[in-house]
Amino acid sequence: MPLIVEIEDAAMIKLQGISKIEPVVITLTGLAVYLFVQIIISMVFAASNGDPFRLQYFWSVDLDIPSEFITRNFSPTHIIFLITSLILIAGALIAYRRRSDSVKKGILQALVMFMVSSEIVDWVWYILIGHYSLRNCLPLHLCSASIFVEFAAVLWTRNVILKEFAYALSMPAALAALITPGWYYPLFSFQYLQSALTHTLLILVPVLIVWGNGFRPDFRRLPGCFLLLLSLAGIAAAANSLFGGNYMFLGYVPKDTALQAFEQWFGHPGYIFLEIGLILVIWLILYLPWIAGEQKQNRRRSSSHEDK
Repeated sequence: MPLIVEIEDAAMIKLQGISKIEPVVITLTGLAVYLFVQIIISMVFAASNGDPFRLQYFWSVDLDIPSEFITRNFSPTHIIFLITSLILIAGALIAYRRRSDSVKKGILQALVMFMVSSEIVDWVWYILIGHYSLRNCLPLHLCSASIFVEFAAVLWTRNVILKEFAYALSMPAALAALITPGWYYPLFSFQYLQSALTHTLLILVPVLIVWGNGFRPDFRRLPGCFLLLLSLAGIAAAANSLFGGNYMFLGYVPKDTALQAFEQWFGHPGYIFLEIGLILVIWLILYLPWIAGEQKQNRRRSSSHEDK
């Protein structure tokens, strides 16, 4: 009997070890698939354009890369990259929903830890190539700050405001960045792949939280999200004043982004107020389905009470 108990205990310990490793393996496999697909896309389009596959620009900063090798917004390369990113997000959600709760928790933790690690690696890259500066490299853009917001939302599971922020602000901001990235690099370069992967994960994490874990967005939490956004914007504005930066694009509008049209229409700083209006429109789109669903449930409950 003692031998049987020891064997059972050893088996349980082994299973627990496997269960801890499984989310990490799944996450790393998914990330590898994403990078592999995007690298294949870059190779295919380089070949179709008659360009050699240029490894010498992989670690280069944008200033050192000839303009003809940059992946332009809405070019065939960019469009296919965007479509495949969205398809992979949908596939990841389908696979995620089939996992147990413990594995789901581990996957989310692995994803946000990878995002933070990737951001740190990006800082190291800037330092190694001699282009790190407080003016440009602090994590004070909305998407950069969202990495740490989503990290906290996953690890600090009881804070619903952070999860709401990830859904209401981080997710649409990252999607906008994928649609009009303004990254002046070839697709096959460290900076483009790192940025693309990070922004894809910024979309994926709230997608998994909402449609994978069943977190229900609530418009009543939006004032708290807006206060957090204002706090981040205040920090960004202070950094801009101190270091001469353009965090959260409060100083000027970057080229090749949708914000350029806003600046042309309303000037500076008028485009910032239009951005606030755009946020309200996005929230309307994101929350109307949930509000309609809640009203439908309330009508069902009231009708069931009346029947009784």
